Amino acid sequence: MMHAYLRLKGYRNLSPEVEEGICQVLSHMWLESEIIVGSSGNAASSSAASSSSSSATPTSSKKGAKTEFEKKLGAFIKHQIETDSSEAYGDGFREGNHAVERYGLRRTLDHIKMTGSFPY
Repeated sequence: MMHAYLRLKGYRNLSPEVEEGICQVLSHMWLESEIIVGSSGNAASSSAASSSSSSATPTSSKKGAKTEFEKKLGAFIKHQIETDSSEAYGDGFREGNHAVERYGLRRTLDHIKMTGSFPY
């Protein structure tokens, strides 16, 4: 989705490190939010599920508590993003993540749009 966002918002001619890096940052942020939401909402979702009808068995959890498998899969993919050794995906992620942690997402994106590079 981030690739589409970059195109639609006029981000042009980005190096693979910058484009793939910022896309990986957003993937990582999404995974982090899903893992946190999935693990903190268990008690409320469990009690709500037990008081509802027979559709309480979680085979897929688009909303509410995550299954143990979903949590483990999310954590695994997040770890893969963090430890990727490639220049475009791994190094790009680490540079982009550092920029977002330091300057925030909006300022990082603004800087990328103006300069084609991550802020330092």
